[in-house]
Amino acid sequence: MDTSGLERDIRLLQRAPVLAACRDGPVDRSTIAERADCSRTTVYRATTELEADGLLEQGSGGYSLTTFGTTILDRITQFRAEIDGIRHLVPLLGRIDASELRENVDLFADATVVEASPDAPYAIDQHFASVIGANTDEWFGFTQAYGSPIVVEAVSEAIAAGASAEWVFTRETVERLSEQYPEAQTELRALDRTASYVVDSLPFDFAVLNDTLVLIGADTETGVHAAIATTDDPDAVAWARDLFETYRDRAERVA
Repeated sequence: MDTSGLERDIRLLQRAPVLAACRDGPVDRSTIAERADCSRTTVYRATTELEADGLLEQGSGGYSLTTFGTTILDRITQFRAEIDGIRHLVPLLGRIDASELRENVDLFADATVVEASPDAPYAIDQHFASVIGANTDEWFGFTQAYGSPIVVEAVSEAIAAGASAEWVFTRETVERLSEQYPEAQTELRALDRTASYVVDSLPFDFAVLNDTLVLIGADTETGVHAAIATTDDPDAVAWARDLFETYRDRAERVA
């Protein structure tokens, strides 16, 4: 098997700090070594290679990225963000198999992840309830699992206190919630600041509470929350809003 292409790509990843040091170029080799935290010898070898490959160009003030180099560096940065997001979301990716998430894992590289533990079985639900209690204005999201009593109670209290909510459920979830919490469901649906919709299936569960996104890895059979990721990243919230609107617009409104 010809591994020359793979070796070249690995070398590019290794040279990424040198490329990043030249983003605001031109910069001399001493500055590159300081920014990239490497030796002058390494910088000399790297700049020579990167210039020969067309990623750097040398002028009177030092080295600058070419358009090719800028494009490569942007893709390396994106790749690393995606890898970081994947590693960070391992507890949820074991529960969620959806292209919508796999294609946007970089949005969760800095998320706070809480995982279920036998030593703290209610830690996730308590954390989720605290996020609900701290964000009581405008909500939207997906639900295909059934939720724990702790979370359902926190949601009911917040909505009764004035929170507005738009939610997309699966049909099975609506039926189960109506069986388990009939009075609460009737009261919530009667409010003019809530709207519920149903679809046959959803890719995963999430909630946007004000400007905080909570991604939920749940057991759809039991409703147990196995892990959640919480982020205030505006791009992550915007992604969730677009996904929500896509499903809501083709859903059936619950009377």
